[in-house]
Amino acid sequence: MPKRLNKSNTPKPELPVNAKQWLTVTYQPVSLFSLKRSDATSMAARSNLVPTPYAIKMALLKVLLESQGGQHQSDFEQWMKSQFIWIRDLRIYVWPPERLAVNRNGYKLRYYDQTADKADKTRSTLPMQDGFVFREWVYMQGHLQICCGPSVKRNYPEGTRLPQLEQLFSLINYFGKRGCFFQYLPQYSQQTLEPLFQHNSTFGFTVQPMDDLGDKTTFNRINPYSTDKAQLDKDRVIKPGFLPVQLISSSARYDIYQRY
Repeated sequence: MPKRLNKSNTPKPELPVNAKQWLTVTYQPVSLFSLKRSDATSMAARSNLVPTPYAIKMALLKVLLESQGGQHQSDFEQWMKSQFIWIRDLRIYVWPPERLAVNRNGYKLRYYDQTADKADKTRSTLPMQDGFVFREWVYMQGHLQICCGPSVKRNYPEGTRLPQLEQLFSLINYFGKRGCFFQYLPQYSQQTLEPLFQHNSTFGFTVQPMDDLGDKTTFNRINPYSTDKAQLDKDRVIKPGFLPVQLISSSARYDIYQRY
C-alpha cells in the first residue's frame, strides 16, 4: 500500500539540500474535476479520476512560460530546451483524495460543423448543428497529493531543482479542464530522500490509463504553435496507472470510490 504522510509532530533532522530528491505537494480541490481520458472521442468522454503525469507536466510548463518566458525573449529556444528536459523527465506519483464521486451527465448543444471547411465546397453544409455529448465530473473529498522526483534514466542534479519546482507548483491553480480549480497548500509541502508514496498492489487498486510525455519528445512536438506533429506512443505515451481506490457504490448516474 502506498505510504501516507508522516503526521508525527516530532521534528526531523534537516537533510542537505542536494540530498533531497523528491518533492510532495498538496492541493485542496475547490471545484469539480474533469479530464478526458486519452482514448475518449470528442462527443463521448469518460474522465480520469485524478490528473495524469501528462496533465501535471503541461500545467508546470504553462506556469513556467507565463512567469519566466518574458525574461528569455533573446534566448528562448535554448532556455526552453533546458527547462523542458528536466520537467519532461520527472517521475510523478499521485495520491488521490479520500473519496471520489463521479457524476455522469449528458448535454445537448449546438456546435460548429467542422466538415464545412473540408468537404466538397459545392455541397451545402450547415454552419451549426445539434449534438449530444457525454461528460463526467468528479467531486473530490480530501486533499490531492503529487510526488515528483528525478528520472532513473538520467543523472540530473534534480535536488537543485526542488525550490524551482515547488515555486511552479505554487502557481498552478487548475488541472484538467479550465475551471477545475485547486488550492495549493504550502504548509503540507515536503522534500524527502525517497517518494512518500508509490504503487503497491497488495491491497488492491483501480486501473486508470495514465498518459505521459515520451522520453525523447521535444518542446516543439507538444507546442500547438509549432509545425512539428506529436505522435501517439512516442511523444505522448499511455500506460496503465494503478490508484489505491476501491469502487464502493455505483449506479447509472454516479460512481463512488473510497481510498484504501
